[in-house]
Amino acid sequence: MRTTRRRFLAGLGLGALALGGGVLYKVHEYRRRKLAGTRFEGRAARLSELPRDHVHDVCIIGSGMAGAVLGIDLASRGLDVLILEAGDAFENFGKDPRYGRISLARSVGEIEYPIQASRIMALGGTTNIWTGRCARLHPIDFARNAYTPAETGWPFGYDEFAPWYRRAEKTLNVRGGPLSKYHAPRTEPLPPDESQSIEGLRQLLSPLGITVDPSPTSHSSHGGPVRAAGDLLPRFVALRSATLVSGAMVTRLVADASGTIRHAEVRDPDRTLRQIRARRFVVAAGAVESARLLLLSRSDSFAEGLGNAGGHVGRWFTEHPNLNFSGRIEHTLETLSPQYEIGRSHQFYDDFKQRGLGSMILVLMQSWIYPEDLRLKDLSRIASRLVQAELHMSTTLEMKPDPNNRVRLSDSARDLFGNPVAEIDIRFTEDDLRTQEAARRTVMDIFDRLGASGVEEHELSWSHHHIGTCRFSETPEQGVVDARLRVHGCRNLYVLGSSVFVTGGASHPTLAITALAHRLADHLLEG
Repeated sequence: MRTTRRRFLAGLGLGALALGGGVLYKVHEYRRRKLAGTRFEGRAARLSELPRDHVHDVCIIGSGMAGAVLGIDLASRGLDVLILEAGDAFENFGKDPRYGRISLARSVGEIEYPIQASRIMALGGTTNIWTGRCARLHPIDFARNAYTPAETGWPFGYDEFAPWYRRAEKTLNVRGGPLSKYHAPRTEPLPPDESQSIEGLRQLLSPLGITVDPSPTSHSSHGGPVRAAGDLLPRFVALRSATLVSGAMVTRLVADASGTIRHAEVRDPDRTLRQIRARRFVVAAGAVESARLLLLSRSDSFAEGLGNAGGHVGRWFTEHPNLNFSGRIEHTLETLSPQYEIGRSHQFYDDFKQRGLGSMILVLMQSWIYPEDLRLKDLSRIASRLVQAELHMSTTLEMKPDPNNRVRLSDSARDLFGNPVAEIDIRFTEDDLRTQEAARRTVMDIFDRLGASGVEEHELSWSHHHIGTCRFSETPEQGVVDARLRVHGCRNLYVLGSSVFVTGGASHPTLAITALAHRLADHLLEG
């Protein structure tokens, strides 16, 4: 009987299925890397252990990337720094129902946004589940563009921010090697990343004139990206003037009439109340909880909450939605390799912006034979992948800032302490829909030029990047924080994180958050 290519490949499929041990090892390795660095190897104090009436130099609210980087920078210079984390250790996440009531939030808008699944309230914050992607925002993001709100803009340009980016890349050990001209400009290339291979993707797409780059990615010795819990917080607690407390939910910041924060009201899961005093306070609790805390901190002097003279706290919330597609293409010698590859193209980023759209990053996932997140139920699909290669494409998109996309306090739902929980009200603007349609046409054109069959668009997904709610502005009427991240109307209160971004671009926000943390540390150290 004549051996056809289809029969030959089907035979290879039977051989692949026989390699069950290797497949199971791949499953184990993927899951190991996914959770690497999430365990905090140290000791976090409890609220009851803190001395009463002690005044810290700086109190940081939140132990994610922003809080951890800032804490290390300050405590390493001798400042008395306290980090308060509402959650417990990540390995205990979900075990104590009290913490579930502390981190409760709801989606109430036109879009049912997965707020509970998009953040982690634990030591290390949401860095416990981040992928480590560290591309820079582009110069066009910092300049005025079609997505910049009329009232305000970024307080600095790309060139001014670039030194902080370089410092953040060293902190996060970002690798990626030389990048194409479509990325943000650099004065020197990143160190090479030998763990990433995208040659198959490049050979597939370069004939179409599409440039694919490796993803600039954070690396740690444990195999995953640098995480706050496993990498940074142990360094922080090892410093003599540093204190880390878990299970400490800040429920209110108490300000006097001059705007000076006198103390923070902090509660543990047993509802015990303590007052924490510090000379300066930094809210680094993510865009949702940071806005919520400012809104909860109402008083006679600040009837609408702290920093909310212009009514902007909680507003201008954005995310990075992803349109997801898959298709099948004919195998080549390169695609017969079972190795998984993922690359990104910034080729359309500035082009979309110049057309008045939101920026776009094209994500290409080469899953020729084995999917990356391989599960046992996927085994039956491997044989079919040996007949045709499977290519996935996603588009990470910028949303246009809209005051109606917001975080607000619930009128009905309460947390463990009886305080209103955060509600997320989010919808797509007409400009968002235009951007999505342009991205869809771009992807479909690529599949068409590849001669793909069985092209499908899958359910829209989210990147779990919470942006906006406490934006930069020159005046209190235009936003929440000034160029140095100090809350308008407050003398000793700062907000740190992607909550202060004026626009979100399409790049992952963690690198810029880290850069802002270094920048704020230098400002606070100046006195």
